[in-house]
Amino acid sequence: MARPDFVFDKFRNGQYDINDFRNERATIARPKAFDRDKALIQALQLFWRQGYHATSVEDLVDALHLSRSSLYDTFGDKRRLFLEALTLYSQRVISRTARTLGEAPTPAAGVQALFDEFAAGVGVDSGARGCFMVNSVAELAPYDTEVTRLAAAYNAAMQRLLSDALAGPAASRQTAEALAVYVFNAMQGVRVLIKAGATREQVQAIAALTLASLP
Repeated sequence: MARPDFVFDKFRNGQYDINDFRNERATIARPKAFDRDKALIQALQLFWRQGYHATSVEDLVDALHLSRSSLYDTFGDKRRLFLEALTLYSQRVISRTARTLGEAPTPAAGVQALFDEFAAGVGVDSGARGCFMVNSVAELAPYDTEVTRLAAAYNAAMQRLLSDALAGPAASRQTAEALAVYVFNAMQGVRVLIKAGATREQVQAIAALTLASLP
Protein backbone atom coordinates (compact mmCIF):
# COMPACT_ATOMS: atom_id res chain seq x y z
CA MET A 1 0.00 0.00 0.00
CA ALA A 2 1.29 3.44 -0.92
CA ARG A 3 2.26 5.66 1.97
CA PRO A 4 0.12 8.77 2.54
CA ASP A 5 1.42 12.09 1.36
CA PHE A 6 1.89 13.19 4.95
CA VAL A 7 3.81 11.17 7.53
CA PHE A 8 2.25 11.14 10.97
CA ASP A 9 4.37 11.14 14.11
CA LYS A 10 2.20 8.64 15.95
CA PHE A 11 -1.31 7.28 15.58
CA ARG A 12 -2.78 8.11 18.93
CA ASN A 13 -6.31 7.92 20.21
CA GLY A 14 -8.48 10.17 18.38
CA GLN A 15 -7.52 9.42 15.12
CA TYR A 16 -5.65 11.29 15.97
CA ASP A 17 -2.99 13.14 17.76
CA ILE A 18 -3.28 16.78 16.82
CA ASN A 19 0.52 16.94 16.59
CA ASP A 20 0.13 14.98 13.36
CA PHE A 21 -1.71 17.92 11.86
CA ARG A 22 0.85 20.44 13.07
CA ASN A 23 3.60 18.77 11.03
CA GLU A 24 1.93 19.37 7.70
CA ARG A 25 3.32 22.11 5.50
CA ALA A 26 2.02 23.76 2.38
CA THR A 27 3.76 22.54 -0.76
CA ILE A 28 3.10 25.54 -2.97
CA ALA A 29 3.60 29.25 -2.44
CA ARG A 30 0.68 31.21 -1.03
CA PRO A 31 0.09 34.82 -2.02
CA LYS A 32 -1.18 35.71 1.46
CA ALA A 33 1.18 36.82 4.24
CA PHE A 34 0.16 33.92 6.48
CA ASP A 35 0.06 30.14 6.15
CA ARG A 36 -3.54 29.19 5.35
CA ASP A 37 -2.94 25.51 6.04
CA LYS A 38 -1.52 26.29 9.47
CA ALA A 39 -4.48 28.54 10.23
CA LEU A 40 -6.87 25.75 9.24
CA ILE A 41 -5.10 23.32 11.58
CA GLN A 42 -5.32 25.86 14.40
CA ALA A 43 -9.04 26.21 13.76
CA LEU A 44 -9.39 22.42 13.76
CA GLN A 45 -7.72 22.26 17.17
CA LEU A 46 -10.04 24.90 18.58
CA PHE A 47 -13.25 23.37 17.22
CA TRP A 48 -12.13 19.91 18.33
CA ARG A 49 -11.47 21.13 21.86
CA GLN A 50 -14.48 23.42 22.31
CA GLY A 51 -17.10 22.34 19.80
CA TYR A 52 -18.82 24.45 17.18
CA HIS A 53 -21.27 26.49 19.25
CA ALA A 54 -18.83 27.20 22.08
CA THR A 55 -16.24 28.57 19.64
CA SER A 56 -16.89 32.20 18.83
CA VAL A 57 -15.57 34.19 15.91
CA GLU A 58 -13.52 36.13 18.45
CA ASP A 59 -11.97 32.87 19.66
CA LEU A 60 -11.00 32.06 16.09
CA VAL A 61 -9.58 35.54 15.48
CA ASP A 62 -7.40 35.19 18.57
CA ALA A 63 -6.27 31.62 17.85
CA LEU A 64 -5.51 32.19 14.17
CA HIS A 65 -4.01 35.66 14.71
CA LEU A 66 -6.22 37.12 12.02
CA SER A 67 -8.49 40.11 11.84
CA ARG A 68 -12.18 39.46 11.34
CA SER A 69 -11.96 40.73 7.78
CA SER A 70 -9.04 38.42 6.99
CA LEU A 71 -10.88 35.47 8.55
CA TYR A 72 -13.96 36.08 6.43
CA ASP A 73 -11.88 36.80 3.33
CA THR A 74 -9.93 33.56 3.68
CA PHE A 75 -12.49 31.07 4.98
CA GLY A 76 -15.85 32.67 4.26
CA ASP A 77 -17.46 32.42 7.68
CA LYS A 78 -17.36 30.37 10.88
CA ARG A 79 -19.53 27.55 9.53
CA ARG A 80 -17.53 27.14 6.33
CA LEU A 81 -14.30 27.14 8.31
CA PHE A 82 -15.71 24.47 10.61
CA LEU A 83 -16.77 22.28 7.69
CA GLU A 84 -13.35 22.63 6.09
CA ALA A 85 -11.67 21.66 9.37
CA LEU A 86 -13.98 18.64 9.77
CA THR A 87 -13.24 17.58 6.20
CA LEU A 88 -9.50 17.76 6.85
CA TYR A 89 -9.90 15.68 10.00
CA SER A 90 -11.90 13.06 8.12
CA GLN A 91 -9.32 12.80 5.33
CA ARG A 92 -6.41 12.36 7.71
CA VAL A 93 -8.19 9.79 9.89
CA ILE A 94 -9.15 7.71 6.87
CA SER A 95 -5.62 7.91 5.47
CA ARG A 96 -4.01 6.89 8.73
CA THR A 97 -6.47 4.04 9.31
CA ALA A 98 -5.75 2.71 5.81
CA ARG A 99 -2.06 2.75 6.57
CA THR A 100 -2.47 0.98 9.92
CA LEU A 101 -4.66 -1.78 8.49
CA GLY A 102 -2.51 -2.13 5.38
CA GLU A 103 0.73 -2.54 7.32
CA ALA A 104 -0.68 -5.11 9.78
CA PRO A 105 0.29 -8.76 9.16
CA THR A 106 -3.30 -9.96 9.71
CA PRO A 107 -6.75 -8.33 9.87
CA ALA A 108 -6.97 -9.06 13.60
CA ALA A 109 -3.57 -7.45 14.17
CA GLY A 110 -4.74 -4.35 12.35
CA VAL A 111 -7.87 -4.05 14.48
CA GLN A 112 -5.80 -4.68 17.60
CA ALA A 113 -3.45 -1.86 16.60
CA LEU A 114 -6.37 0.55 16.36
CA PHE A 115 -7.66 -0.39 19.80
CA ASP A 116 -4.15 -0.21 21.26
CA GLU A 117 -3.94 3.40 20.14
CA PHE A 118 -7.29 4.16 21.73
CA ALA A 119 -6.13 2.59 25.00
CA ALA A 120 -2.96 4.71 24.86
CA GLY A 121 -5.18 7.80 24.89
CA VAL A 122 -6.71 7.03 28.29
CA GLY A 123 -5.82 9.77 30.75
CA VAL A 124 -4.29 12.13 28.19
CA ASP A 125 -5.64 15.13 26.31
CA SER A 126 -6.01 13.35 22.97
CA GLY A 127 -8.31 10.79 24.57
CA ALA A 128 -10.26 13.39 26.53
CA ARG A 129 -11.10 15.23 23.30
CA GLY A 130 -12.66 12.13 21.81
CA CYS A 131 -13.32 11.88 18.09
CA PHE A 132 -13.91 15.21 16.37
CA MET A 133 -16.37 13.58 13.97
CA VAL A 134 -18.38 11.91 16.74
CA ASN A 135 -18.39 15.15 18.72
CA SER A 136 -19.64 17.08 15.70
CA VAL A 137 -22.37 14.56 14.92
CA ALA A 138 -23.63 14.66 18.51
CA GLU A 139 -23.71 18.46 18.47
CA LEU A 140 -24.89 19.26 14.96
CA ALA A 141 -25.95 16.33 12.78
CA PRO A 142 -29.72 16.47 13.34
CA TYR A 143 -29.76 20.15 12.36
CA ASP A 144 -26.94 20.51 9.82
CA THR A 145 -27.30 18.49 6.63
CA GLU A 146 -23.72 19.16 5.57
CA VAL A 147 -22.33 17.72 8.81
CA THR A 148 -24.64 14.73 8.36
CA ARG A 149 -23.32 14.25 4.82
CA LEU A 150 -19.68 14.45 5.94
CA ALA A 151 -20.33 12.00 8.77
CA ALA A 152 -22.07 9.53 6.47
CA ALA A 153 -19.18 9.64 4.00
CA TYR A 154 -16.67 9.22 6.84
CA ASN A 155 -18.55 6.25 8.30
CA ALA A 156 -18.83 4.58 4.91
CA ALA A 157 -15.12 5.05 4.15
CA MET A 158 -14.02 3.70 7.53
CA GLN A 159 -16.33 0.69 7.28
CA ARG A 160 -15.11 0.01 3.75
CA LEU A 161 -11.50 -0.03 4.97
CA LEU A 162 -12.40 -2.47 7.71
CA SER A 163 -14.46 -4.63 5.36
CA ASP A 164 -11.64 -4.82 2.81
CA ALA A 165 -9.21 -5.79 5.57
CA LEU A 166 -11.51 -8.46 7.01
CA ALA A 167 -12.60 -10.05 3.72
CA GLY A 168 -10.73 -13.18 2.70
CA PRO A 169 -10.72 -16.96 2.96
CA ALA A 170 -12.10 -16.85 6.50
CA ALA A 171 -14.94 -14.41 5.78
CA SER A 172 -17.18 -13.81 2.80
CA ARG A 173 -17.71 -10.29 1.54
CA GLN A 174 -21.14 -10.17 3.18
CA THR A 175 -19.75 -11.40 6.48
CA ALA A 176 -16.84 -8.96 6.28
CA GLU A 177 -19.21 -6.05 5.71
CA ALA A 178 -21.30 -7.01 8.74
CA LEU A 179 -18.18 -7.41 10.87
CA ALA A 180 -16.89 -4.04 9.68
CA VAL A 181 -20.04 -2.32 10.95
CA TYR A 182 -19.70 -4.12 14.28
CA VAL A 183 -15.99 -3.30 14.69
CA PHE A 184 -16.47 0.33 13.67
CA ASN A 185 -19.31 0.71 16.15
CA ALA A 186 -17.08 -0.72 18.90
CA MET A 187 -14.28 1.65 17.95
CA GLN A 188 -16.51 4.72 18.07
CA GLY A 189 -18.12 3.58 21.30
CA VAL A 190 -14.73 3.18 22.94
CA ARG A 191 -13.83 6.72 21.94
CA VAL A 192 -16.93 8.03 23.73
CA LEU A 193 -16.24 5.89 26.80
CA ILE A 194 -12.67 7.15 27.02
CA LYS A 195 -13.96 10.70 26.85
CA ALA A 196 -16.28 9.86 29.74
CA GLY A 197 -13.48 8.44 31.87
CA ALA A 198 -13.16 4.75 30.93
CA THR A 199 -10.05 2.98 32.18
CA ARG A 200 -7.40 1.34 30.03
CA GLU A 201 -8.50 -2.07 31.34
CA GLN A 202 -12.06 -1.42 30.21
CA VAL A 203 -10.88 -0.44 26.74
CA GLN A 204 -8.71 -3.55 26.52
CA ALA A 205 -11.64 -5.74 27.59
CA ILE A 206 -13.85 -4.29 24.84
CA ALA A 207 -11.04 -4.81 22.33
CA ALA A 208 -10.67 -8.44 23.39
CA LEU A 209 -14.39 -9.12 22.94
CA THR A 210 -14.37 -7.39 19.56
CA LEU A 211 -11.38 -9.39 18.37
CA ALA A 212 -13.00 -12.62 19.57
CA SER A 213 -15.82 -12.01 17.09
CA LEU A 214 -13.45 -12.02 14.11
CA PRO A 215 -12.95 -15.20 12.08
